[in-house]
Amino acid sequence: MGYVEVKMTTMVADRAERLVRRRSTAAIMMGTILIVTQSQRMDDGGAGPVSWGITGLVMALFLLWASGLFRDPRLRGMLNDEGSDVNRRRSLMIGFWNMLATAMVCYALSFLKDYGPRDAIQIIMTVGISSALISFGVSERVSIHS
Repeated sequence: MGYVEVKMTTMVADRAERLVRRRSTAAIMMGTILIVTQSQRMDDGGAGPVSWGITGLVMALFLLWASGLFRDPRLRGMLNDEGSDVNRRRSLMIGFWNMLATAMVCYALSFLKDYGPRDAIQIIMTVGISSALISFGVSERVSIHS
């Protein structure tokens, strides 16, 4: 391996580390912002279609950016290494179980308070997505510092 190849690999690795740090911070911030914005939109009608459309678009853009889909294949490989794959799977599992638990709580609360399906869907989706995002961001942060 020549000096130029080693230098390029080092530059790509440094760039990947910076992007992983940004990705972890962005995931934590997006999860927190989602909780705050969706809790402010809780009213009689629930979140409207525009709100959900914007939320979906922002999440899709984050996933495309965070995956490194439009980046150099070497950089994408470093961004999506085995550690990130494990963190992603764990975060999806946490989000899934939190959604199930929230659905059970919403069902139990429906006997005490009459609220519509939009409210329940908004609560379930917000808890699941935000917990998965925050969990992923924290896991990535921990793996960076270990």
